[in-house]
Amino acid sequence: MSYEGIKRAALEIALDNGGINRFRSEKMMSREFERWIVKQPQEMLPAIDAWLSSLSREDLQEFCCGGEGEPERERISATAPPFTDDLLNRYFEEVC
Repeated sequence: MSYEGIKRAALEIALDNGGINRFRSEKMMSREFERWIVKQPQEMLPAIDAWLSSLSREDLQEFCCGGEGEPERERISATAPPFTDDLLNRYFEEVC
């Protein structure tokens, strides 16, 4: 399974944090994402992916790139499945 919602979130995180640059293309990031995602707890991924896929582009950017404690991010994250923040933080720390 490709988990397009999680992949979109990972791309937003990579773009916001310099994870895509002249030394690391979007294609390289995508390959690294595919290797990383298969190592994650598969039972929680479908719900997280569906939720991330349901967000508008603006809400996805706010959720992935907004700062802690920002009211708009808090509003969006209130409906997130358990472990969504944890999964995306692991992506940032391990891959981005």
